[in-house]
Amino acid sequence: MKRIYILAAGNVVAGGLVSFLDVFSFCNSYWRRMHAEVTEDLFHCQVISSDGENVKTTQGFEIPAKGFEHPEDILQADAVILAASFVTNRQDFQALLTDFEPLFAPLATFVESEKPLAAYCSGTLLLAASGLLNQRRATTVWWLREMFERNFKEVDLSMDTFIVSDGQFHTAGATTSNLSLALHLVSMLAGEELAQQMSKILLIDPNRSQQPFMTMSINPEQHNDELIQKVQLWMQVDLSQHWSLDDIADKFAVGKRTLIRRFKKAVNETPASYMQRLRVDEAKRLLETTDLAIEHIVQRVGYEDVSSFRKLFIQLTSLSPRAYRQKFNINIRW
Repeated sequence: MKRIYILAAGNVVAGGLVSFLDVFSFCNSYWRRMHAEVTEDLFHCQVISSDGENVKTTQGFEIPAKGFEHPEDILQADAVILAASFVTNRQDFQALLTDFEPLFAPLATFVESEKPLAAYCSGTLLLAASGLLNQRRATTVWWLREMFERNFKEVDLSMDTFIVSDGQFHTAGATTSNLSLALHLVSMLAGEELAQQMSKILLIDPNRSQQPFMTMSINPEQHNDELIQKVQLWMQVDLSQHWSLDDIADKFAVGKRTLIRRFKKAVNETPASYMQRLRVDEAKRLLETTDLAIEHIVQRVGYEDVSSFRKLFIQLTSLSPRAYRQKFNINIRW
């Protein structure tokens, strides 16, 4: 039997935690059906709280849980998962850190075992806060990306796929990505054949990307640089205009080096890359909501060369403009 501990604190997102329990429960049912001679489950899951009390979800109901008497108790697990909690801003995250604090010591103990350690959504921020992800690749939910990058600069953040593995560490994106993460753990703990079969039974596509779903952050980290705020607002007014760094510097009476330095400090990227994302984001909106020709959309967002914009679009979304429209515009029938 493989023992899995799910560490939970704060206002836990019920769907993510319960989905893990469901996937491993379905695995047990399938395993017993295929192996009538077995006398025990393949997986045993236990929710672990920081205070030993039941876990309370954002919806207000409780999930049975227990605590650790000693940090070494965590070594009984074959894999550990950090559950996601409701986090939308820095204050939410600070509250989650406070609640999770008693579990950091067991987590550090578990790492020495080199067994799988997984996290998804806001749980990836907890794993990063432990320092265990420093100098490693990881991912997180796309709309917490800015918070992650600002607070954990020593982590190599990758947003290309739903799951990123680096050694014993396995991280995933938004709450629903936990289904893919669960299959990933099933594959490691019980074999690829079982994971593939459960993927078919539960209709889980394990080979997904976050990129098509990303948009300009719905929860941006706030900054207090009034100049950069004005530059950002100006950029959004007319995306069809063509400008250079010199144009922006002249308009706002600031040197180019100073502009780049302050922009990167405030927004965590250059003015040019920020403008590219604005244009792709507007193109996505138009592809989702209109039947405008792609050539027209490209012009609307400030590009003349359809080919070069298509390359940029694919780079930022992993889909071509046509494929993106087919996926997200429900009014288009091909």
